[in-house]
Amino acid sequence: MNEERIVAVLGLGLFGIAVAKTLAKNGVEVIAIDKNMNHVEEVSNIITNAVQGDFTKIDNLQAAFVDRADTAIVATGEQLEVTITAIFHLKKLGVKNIIVKTKNMMYKDVLEKVGADRVLLPEVEIGIELGSEIAQARVQDLLELDDDYHIIEIEALDEWQNKTLRDLDLVGNSKLNVLGVKDPGDDKYSFLVESNYVFKKGDRVVVLSGNKEINNVALELETIDE
Repeated sequence: MNEERIVAVLGLGLFGIAVAKTLAKNGVEVIAIDKNMNHVEEVSNIITNAVQGDFTKIDNLQAAFVDRADTAIVATGEQLEVTITAIFHLKKLGVKNIIVKTKNMMYKDVLEKVGADRVLLPEVEIGIELGSEIAQARVQDLLELDDDYHIIEIEALDEWQNKTLRDLDLVGNSKLNVLGVKDPGDDKYSFLVESNYVFKKGDRVVVLSGNKEINNVALELETIDE
């Protein structure tokens, strides 16, 4: 087995089941453990190593070969002592990367101190993701070049209308390099944009942009909608 492709999921509530199934569907070997047999049976159709057991007991973790996993996810976060016990056992078994779910910032601090490599607060993270999705609803990410730069498609801002590319100086002012423009009535982009091109309402624009500039444009678009 490839240890780097084995993930143990401890706890099969809604979160744990979603994580386990997604990993399995993407070709990752999963070890799933839960005390509730109904939960185990819910994932057993796609996860061959789904076992019933109490993961706060190290013998059960060893019996399920959790020590062969490179990453373990403690997917239940309601009881702090349960999560801490699981972290201690996983550390003792030599699991390199421990990810845990919790429900508040106070627990997060404690869990990081006892050895969790990453602590998830799903409600907070979903809230941030949803906010970003709404803010960037009019920004389509076409291609991620690296960690810093993307090629994106945006709708021309209202402040660009009736101004030329030369007037706007988007490279100098906004760090946006215009690669192509599509008129609302056209089906295809023009990728030879002259400096005297006058932007119109509804133009779609392909630009090379840094991450910071993407966020700035998204916020401007959201402000326009309001």
